[in-house]
Amino acid sequence: MKSFVIFVAILGFTAAQRDTSLAVIDSLREVQPAYRDLQNFVINAVSSAKVNSTQAIFDFHSDIFLAKDSFLRSAINLEQNTLHHVNGQNPEADSSCLGFLRSSVEVNLNLAGVSFTNCINTVDASLNTEIRLIYAELEKNESSFIDISIYDVFRSQNIFVDPQTIVDRLQEKLVQLEQTPNGLVAELSLLIEGFRTRLEAIRVKYRQCLTLNDQLLQTAYNTVLIQLQQICQGHLVTTTVAPPTDETTVYETPDSTGGPAEPPSVEPDESLRR
Repeated sequence: MKSFVIFVAILGFTAAQRDTSLAVIDSLREVQPAYRDLQNFVINAVSSAKVNSTQAIFDFHSDIFLAKDSFLRSAINLEQNTLHHVNGQNPEADSSCLGFLRSSVEVNLNLAGVSFTNCINTVDASLNTEIRLIYAELEKNESSFIDISIYDVFRSQNIFVDPQTIVDRLQEKLVQLEQTPNGLVAELSLLIEGFRTRLEAIRVKYRQCLTLNDQLLQTAYNTVLIQLQQICQGHLVTTTVAPPTDETTVYETPDSTGGPAEPPSVEPDESLRR
């Protein structure tokens, strides 16, 4: 009789254990929706941040294109203004000397083209570095939540020997998953803000590079105009030439002492330096 009671007790304990084992599945069913909701929240937050980053890149490209267009037009304007003086000389002027000046004008513009390429190559390298950095940071934030496992509760556990431990772990996991990481949105916003700030620094350096190129080209063309007067015995043309924009530049005549007039310089738009 005693043995029978023990057997019944063992059977009852075993049945309870099996019920707890089955309860593990019920706990898993509770955890699964919370896991999905957390993934959706994080993925949507990171996706939104990625969209903001692509908009930042688009804005950056737009500004770079605008700056390049402005300085390119400035370079063409400088070339046309200089050639206007060289080509406007009297027929008796030394044609070979003027030919050298025309070659100098072309060479200096070609050199400016090399500088334009150097400037944009630097921008390209810096931009690619920043893009890799921001996407690595976004992926890191995403994976820190997405890589959460709901099955690690089974590690070193036996669902038939100690199922209650697994159930307890699943309940802890559920609490963890139900805590929406609201701070993630603010953190991602800061990442994008920092990205925009770094892109702005690249933009400023690019414009500085273009400004220096423009100044060097002005110096070169001013030298051509001085050479026109001092070496080729020419003069500055008093008529005007229309630049590629709507503005018109008026040139000075030689000074009263008979010396070379101050070469006209076309200054870059101050707004381009900002």
